[in-house]
Amino acid sequence: MAAARRLAALMLAAAMCAAAPAAGVPVWEPGDPLPDMAPDATVEATLGSAPAIPMARPDSAAPQPTQASQAERRPETAQDAADFLCARAPEGTTVPVPPPFDGWLVRVCAAQGQALVPVSGEAWVAHGSADPISILALAPGATPPGGAGFDPRYDIRFTAFAGEEATEARRARADALLVAATSNGARPPAYDAVWQLDAQSNIALPGETEGARYNLFFYVAGTRPRHIIACLDECRQALYLDVLNGAEAAEVLGR
Repeated sequence: MAAARRLAALMLAAAMCAAAPAAGVPVWEPGDPLPDMAPDATVEATLGSAPAIPMARPDSAAPQPTQASQAERRPETAQDAADFLCARAPEGTTVPVPPPFDGWLVRVCAAQGQALVPVSGEAWVAHGSADPISILALAPGATPPGGAGFDPRYDIRFTAFAGEEATEARRARADALLVAATSNGARPPAYDAVWQLDAQSNIALPGETEGARYNLFFYVAGTRPRHIIACLDECRQALYLDVLNGAEAAEVLGR
């Protein structure tokens, strides 16, 4: 194993959960970027690269879907709930989140690019804080594309998701990550299972040619995740998250 190293906290954007509009669809409004996290929010581990779940890569020779016109991609009206939840996304610009993760998070088409946010009634916060977090397809340090017709809602996107329960070697690594993330030798929280979701972005990190890849570890107690470790760049960057619900989530999201 490599020597212990401190993994930098991800600069992920906050997501504030707003009340549903008349249509009754929950909406998450993007907030401001978070400052650098305190040391107890970082992950320090003696692990090597996080294990990746194999996922199909788009066939570069396959015909590309027809892109919507700029007028269709940039409506003059304000973004509504259906738009934010990607219901109007042009063909080929979204991919579905697989189960059981689709019961724990939602992919949204936000103004700064696609993002993963918790389901309505829950909140993800940096461990030990009240700072809401979402996971952006535009990873920290990555540079977005530009040009005529550029629309971040669809041109900064996730291109593939793959997930499964972490067992054997993957479970051992996930367990070790949480132990390392638990500060000052405290006892790690109890959980029954770990599920790993890999999320591929279409935007590469500096010096890379392929899109950034997140490894998201969901620590599940009963049927719901209670904690998440979000890894980027083979866990060279990581953030430890608490999953809040009920009154705790309402208090955080109501600020």
